Amino acid sequence: MGRLKNFSRNLATSYLQMAVNVGYSLVSVPIILHWLPEVEFGLWAVLLQFMLYLNLIDLGINQAISRFLVDHKDEQEKEDYGALLKISLLVSIVQGAIVFLVIMVGSPWLAQMMKIPPQYHDTFVSLMRMQGAIGALTFCANPLMAMLYAHQRMDIPSRQSIYGMVVSFGLLVLFLFRGCGLYAFVYANAVAAVMAPCHYFWSCHRLGFFPAAGKWGRISWKQFQDVFWYGRDVFLMNVGAYLITASQVVIITATLGLKAAALWSVGTKIFSMVRYFMFQPYATAVPGLSEMHARKESAKLQSRFQSVVVLGASLGAYLSVSYVLCNSLFIHVWTAGRMEWPAANDVFLGLWLFFTSFQMTHCNFVTVTKEIGAMRYLYFGEGIVFVVASLLLGYRWGLPGIIVCSVACVFLFSYLYGLHRSARYFHTSFYDLALQWVAPSLKLAAIYSGVAVVTWFCTPALPILWRLVVHAAVATLGGGLLFLRFGLPRAMIHEAQARLPQAAASFLDRLLPGKRDLTSAPH
Repeated sequence: MGRLKNFSRNLATSYLQMAVNVGYSLVSVPIILHWLPEVEFGLWAVLLQFMLYLNLIDLGINQAISRFLVDHKDEQEKEDYGALLKISLLVSIVQGAIVFLVIMVGSPWLAQMMKIPPQYHDTFVSLMRMQGAIGALTFCANPLMAMLYAHQRMDIPSRQSIYGMVVSFGLLVLFLFRGCGLYAFVYANAVAAVMAPCHYFWSCHRLGFFPAAGKWGRISWKQFQDVFWYGRDVFLMNVGAYLITASQVVIITATLGLKAAALWSVGTKIFSMVRYFMFQPYATAVPGLSEMHARKESAKLQSRFQSVVVLGASLGAYLSVSYVLCNSLFIHVWTAGRMEWPAANDVFLGLWLFFTSFQMTHCNFVTVTKEIGAMRYLYFGEGIVFVVASLLLGYRWGLPGIIVCSVACVFLFSYLYGLHRSARYFHTSFYDLALQWVAPSLKLAAIYSGVAVVTWFCTPALPILWRLVVHAAVATLGGGLLFLRFGLPRAMIHEAQARLPQAAASFLDRLLPGKRDLTSAPH
């Protein structure tokens, strides 16, 4: 199957997964808040935040193996492919054991460090240990995930995630109804954690991704060193990324308390989903871009990378404005007024989202070329600066101060340096990357922001529910049309028309009459 078909299939299933996740959150959060106090919900949010950090124990090795497998998947009969899978399995077993031991021993200390209220201390420790055991089990699926990634079949994990959410939701409701309290989360997660590795193993076997008998190869020290050093660089990048994107709950708990952490968890629920939606086109394209790099298809690599940059930046412009327009109203309606989320927070989060859409492609392109260089230190330094600044400003300026730190760090560190690295790799100017490549995205951001401001100041007299309906209609219909009309270059629209069914292509042609005069597109 061609790269574009793989990309389309993987992207479609990832968005379907996100839609199911949205439905899961919309339905589950009111149910959880009905059965649990806000403090207990905040406690679970803090626990999940720390569980995310356990992924760092991977040290980037399995991500490195996934990238190296791309280089060898076309020569599966050679032993390097099988040897890489052996390394992944060995590393995953060791990492799972480390996760289990760290959680078993460190949970009481963590509860004290986070100043968990005494009445919840034992519950927190017990939940951490149970969730740690589940997390250790999930490491066993890493070699299977690496194969699916290398062969551009990430639609399979997306579908598995959908199955898991459906099962988990049913079990969560059942256990809450039976009075299990916070333990309902762990019981529901345990079932999904067992399902995933079984599904991945069956899929890899069915698709022939395992090496043939006698072709598994032997692990060599040089091969392990190559993987380890590349994984080290990825790990340092991941640490920085986690610090700046996944440490807010911890910082807020330490500076503002558990109730503020619960407010942040609910208030940024849609933000997390929007950010995932924005990042998915690039994440889905990475295996194909890596394959182009491995096969030395330089011209095609630059063409496709530029298309992904524009798509990501335009999505960022559209989604950031739509988020600011709707989120605070949605939180009020969603929680029936129990939680109030200031619109000012959304403005700062929208700016963060906007700059991240420009930053993400350029900074993460170094993992495609396997030339990470100084990016590993820059990401790490950015994360450290963010944590220190947020702890200092959080006490004084609360949530807005923490969010502003995120925006400033992304722009001053990774965004500017990412542009520098891409300009050097593609032998183009900083100006072209910062302005010319993303000119459609900047135009979209300017026009749509104006529409959003007018909408916001024209609707304050409406009841909140109807105001949300109006804002959502403007974002969906008006913003969506502006995204298609101004956010995408002509060549991309033309290529989509050439590959869509005739009826869809004709509809797109009528919808965007100004983009009919197209004669060429990248292949």
